[in-house]
Amino acid sequence: MSSPIRRRRDGRYAVRLDTNARIVLADLARQLPEAIGAHDPMVRRLFPPAYPTAELAGAEHDYRELVDTALANHHTDALRTLVATAQADTLTESEFQAWLDAVGSLRLVLGTRLDVHEDMEAPDPEDPAAAEYSLFVFLGELQYLMVEVLADDLPAEGRPEGVL
Repeated sequence: MSSPIRRRRDGRYAVRLDTNARIVLADLARQLPEAIGAHDPMVRRLFPPAYPTAELAGAEHDYRELVDTALANHHTDALRTLVATAQADTLTESEFQAWLDAVGSLRLVLGTRLDVHEDMEAPDPEDPAAAEYSLFVFLGELQYLMVEVLADDLPAEGRPEGVL
């Protein structure tokens, strides 16, 4: 079975996702900018600390003043691009990169919400978190496929065996 995402000869990216997947992606991407603007605790992983210790709180404050607006704009722009192009059959390179960024952001927020960790098992299908967990898995698979397409453009020499 071929990947639903591939790079075309003209440099654009073909995206074959079903309508429901596109609707869900666009809907999630529409919701997240509000949480980013409100500094919702669920978006904390989108703004990782540079200085996580209490002794460096002043440096962390200065860092936040320097980068938070740029990070928020970056995430919001990527999410808006995903919304605007969710129904597109092909994406430009910059749109594809925005999709990758937006999918990664959505996945981080869902992972935070679900408190995902390494030894976590999938929730029981009856668990209220099961649907969100399935969405988290879908976003991870989509992200993997997108990275795999980008990796195909890397030169073969110097690439470790077995990677991607």
